Amino acid sequence: MLKIPGAVLGFVVVALAGALGQSASVQDRVATHVKANAGGWIELRRDLHRHPELSGQEQRTAGIVAARLKALGLGVQTGVGGHGVVGVLTGGRPGPLVAYRADMDAVRSTLPDPAAFPSTVPGVRHICGHDVHVAVGLGLASALASVRRDLPGRVMFIFQPAEERATGARAMLDAGLFAKEKPAAVFGVHASPLEVGTFTSKAGQMMLANQVAPGVTNDAALYAASRDALVAAMGQAAFTELQQPPAGFSEDFGEFQKMTPGVFFFIGLSNTATGLRAMPHSADFNADEAGIGYTVRAMAAVVVAGLNR
Repeated sequence: MLKIPGAVLGFVVVALAGALGQSASVQDRVATHVKANAGGWIELRRDLHRHPELSGQEQRTAGIVAARLKALGLGVQTGVGGHGVVGVLTGGRPGPLVAYRADMDAVRSTLPDPAAFPSTVPGVRHICGHDVHVAVGLGLASALASVRRDLPGRVMFIFQPAEERATGARAMLDAGLFAKEKPAAVFGVHASPLEVGTFTSKAGQMMLANQVAPGVTNDAALYAASRDALVAAMGQAAFTELQQPPAGFSEDFGEFQKMTPGVFFFIGLSNTATGLRAMPHSADFNADEAGIGYTVRAMAAVVVAGLNR
């Protein structure tokens, strides 16, 4: 039987306790940051909703994203594969590079906008939730920047154009997005009609490929670690396992997953009690904006777990 000297054992116990305390502190501080700043992220989402931009035309949105990332102290690159924006947050300790992706474009729609802050651009609307995705991505950058000294490694925030045409991810990669360094993992989310504050995903094929998009296939090991981190942060009731890929929807997030392991989540933005229904590409698409704060907290836990793998 191996005997460990008492002094060594005591050091190990203290070190582990310190590491666990730091981890808990990071999540607590993220939650506090979200509570204090979620209102501003909601206002940002509303501004983006009023000013939607079609695929390949995301100039205004990209400008807002770049300015906010720079204000957070991130290194920022613009014009990546079109109007793509990339921001890199550097943590206070050595570690890996992981990536988080948010898409920015809107779609054509001439139907009435049910939001209290409707689109001001005739024939263009955010009915797929990409305005929420951008607000979550910037909220996540803000939340993680607030605890950057305690983070190992770096986080690459990818704000992608032209997802609706399923060309933006490939364009960013072809422009050299991962040329200098390939992330160890990539994460992302998409709006769904789940109830607000809930999430779903699955290992393996999560979204089917179609004639234009490669679909989404989650790395099994990374998925398990990411799911566990989300549940630890948000509670077991916040997560349900996706049983099968949804019919009729696809995504070009899979282009990133061809390059590195990745995990994608559906986020709940519906609120049955208030009549909000967040079915992507539906005429009455609307979102419960409380989902922005919930998702920032959940994805912060997922990204931090990815940094610590």
